[in-house]
Amino acid sequence: MTIENRINLVVDDPKREAIETNLTGLKTELSTLLIALSPKQKKDLPKLGEHMMDFVERSYEGVGKNPTLAPSYIKMDEVKVDMEAWKLLHSIARDLEQLVSMLNDTATLCGSEAYSSMLSFYNYIKQASKDGVPGAKPLYDGLKHYFPGTGNSKDKTKDNEE
Repeated sequence: MTIENRINLVVDDPKREAIETNLTGLKTELSTLLIALSPKQKKDLPKLGEHMMDFVERSYEGVGKNPTLAPSYIKMDEVKVDMEAWKLLHSIARDLEQLVSMLNDTATLCGSEAYSSMLSFYNYIKQASKDGVPGAKPLYDGLKHYFPGTGNSKDKTKDNEE
């Protein structure tokens, strides 16, 4: 039986260091700009998504053309800053979400291939242990605790007697 190897990802030390340096730089740059909200604070805030940004921009333009219609308590210079910040942060978040999704997919595939291969090894060693192949039983015994409750009741009874 051959296990398909769909990915063979090797990250050398220079690449790993470059990634870590860039992540550290990104965290450093963003940490001075970002805040954390509690779940309650997030829940209580009105949310702006891409579909409503058009509303915000059109309203902002409307105030610009008709400043006398805007309430005096709305600080338009602050609205402009907030709009520009939202656009930048939303764009960064979209890029990072795509990157995180690809990171998770790649990690999932790498982990799946490693797990599948070692599960095949485990099943091979399990059978070899039953067949009395020298050296197989200690390997099997060292691994079987990862799969509690598996095997037939005869094996469980035998294991309990030992």
